[in-house]
Amino acid sequence: MKVHLRIFVEVENLGKAMNALVEAGITGFYILEYKGMSPQDWEGFSIKEDPKSAVRLIRDHANDAMLICCVVDEEKTDKIVEKVMELMEGEKYTILEVPIKRIIVNYKDKESKRAETWLLEKEVPCFYCGENAVQRVKIDMNKAKIWCTNCGAARYYLVKGVEKEGK
Repeated sequence: MKVHLRIFVEVENLGKAMNALVEAGITGFYILEYKGMSPQDWEGFSIKEDPKSAVRLIRDHANDAMLICCVVDEEKTDKIVEKVMELMEGEKYTILEVPIKRIIVNYKDKESKRAETWLLEKEVPCFYCGENAVQRVKIDMNKAKIWCTNCGAARYYLVKGVEKEGK
């Protein structure tokens, strides 16, 4: 499974966080600039419910911050998070790990390839190691795969008689 890793940092720590990601093996990410307030800063505020007051409060009191995002394999997430925590020690940051069920990319005129999707995850005894572990099942156009998250063993099956749509 893929994970959308989101790291919230103060502007002055952007370079440090980016370096941590690169050291952990991340080759691509995107960055969003935003204004934010931590719960400690927000505590005690009462906002009038008109939009202008809320926007003014954010402009006047919120801090400039950066959000660094990348999509990573679930198996690599812990190593990446540990590296960020190590290099950002003593700094203010927030890390979110959001599981991704599916990614769809449209290439306009080009025929697009559908992203990898695990249709089923269930904890059952593995067909190979026998341990109770999460087994992932993926079904593609003409093949299926069962993969054990404990030992990594995989079985592949061909689905016969499948025709591609529109051909």
